Amino acid sequence: MRKFLGFALALSVVAAACGGTTSTGGTTPSGGAADMSALAPAKDVAPAARITWWHAMSGVNGDAVKKIVDGFNSSQSKIKVEAIFQGTYDDLLAKLNTALASNAAPALVQVYDIGQRYMYDSGQVVPMQAFIDRDKFNTSDFEPAVINYYKYQDKLQSMPFNASTPVLYYNKDAFKEVGLDPTKPPVTFTEIADAAKKLTKKDASGATVRYGFGPSIYGWLFEQLMATSGALYADNGNGRDNRATQVVYNSAAGKAILDWWKAGVNGGYFYNPGIDNDGAANAFNAQKSAMYIESTARMRGHITTIAGKFELGIGLYPRPDSKPATGGNIIGGASLYIMKSRPAPEQQAAWEFVKYAMSPAVQAQWQSDTGYYPVVKSAYDQGPSKDFSTKYPQFQTAISEIRDSPQNRMTNGAVLGVMPQARQRTQKMIEAVLLGQASSQDALNAAVTDMNAAIDKYNKANP
Repeated sequence: MRKFLGFALALSVVAAACGGTTSTGGTTPSGGAADMSALAPAKDVAPAARITWWHAMSGVNGDAVKKIVDGFNSSQSKIKVEAIFQGTYDDLLAKLNTALASNAAPALVQVYDIGQRYMYDSGQVVPMQAFIDRDKFNTSDFEPAVINYYKYQDKLQSMPFNASTPVLYYNKDAFKEVGLDPTKPPVTFTEIADAAKKLTKKDASGATVRYGFGPSIYGWLFEQLMATSGALYADNGNGRDNRATQVVYNSAAGKAILDWWKAGVNGGYFYNPGIDNDGAANAFNAQKSAMYIESTARMRGHITTIAGKFELGIGLYPRPDSKPATGGNIIGGASLYIMKSRPAPEQQAAWEFVKYAMSPAVQAQWQSDTGYYPVVKSAYDQGPSKDFSTKYPQFQTAISEIRDSPQNRMTNGAVLGVMPQARQRTQKMIEAVLLGQASSQDALNAAVTDMNAAIDKYNKANP
């Protein structure tokens, strides 16, 4: 526990240095995760009668979580899972910090994607790989893009749960209006720029009433653009082969992204909603922009909101004109962790629940209820998933996107001890370029300098 408390203190130091609030990332000091050979054979561990699961799913997603838990509890009589909503992902991690310090952590927790280094470095996690190896649990049916995101040194640390990825959303009616083929959305930077120019519309006074393209300034979108460019965000295999020591996105790939984005804003055919994901989505719904990029998690909401107004199209995420063979998308979302501080029977009960939640039938229902990807491919053969695909045919493009993405360190995504701060700093970097406060290269270099100092400070605090 002393190690965890020291780790939490180091995180707060980094947060202050980066100008953030609470850090939720981590690096990889030796021995961060539990020894994967330490699990007792399953036959020797009777699962606990009751465990607690902390999650951050609200609204319809929270209802879907309850359905999974109720289904598990009624499927057998030995284990009862209690799911407790803990607020946002950040709220949950803050509460977990407190709970671990007082030995009151739950057996199972849901943590968002950029929190995975934090969980590994806390030393409070039993890697999922330990259970997988012990029980010879078959993961061959898992979506590679999803499961690979949660691996460190090719060992699975947590179990993927809710998974999404960004796509291009576009207005098919607007495409038809200007003579663009609504069945062939643009893919490359140049194609999107050319389409955006045609889609931009002004009124009689010269005021722009519809922009061609309107992405939010969001650090995750920049990370995705680096991945589709086949470029690393950080060294040491994006922090997956070993602890990252620096970010490297001030490369030619990073400059090309910002130059393209800046040219669109300067040219008046890219809308700039600022650092405002909801603002970008609302502008698209209101037809203030004809295209934008965002998570697949928004798809059902868009379809519902724009019903009867225009037809929604889904295209592949933007990439350079060269379409690098190493480029592809990164999965986002959250995963499930089994906590080391709980007794072995509780860990075993959590593992039984995790296996149930990964079953094809449950994953198909999860997709139908939430719109997230199923983690296992065979879920698509189940009724709820088939019905979902029939109702939302646009989702097929999203499925193809992750399956067609090559699996490498670029598409696995970056993991850093200061990832939340890195994302915030990236947003300030993009904003400075779009507002004309700095050139693309100068903004990139300044952001990299700041983040490398933060990474170095964090690494020294966690030798």
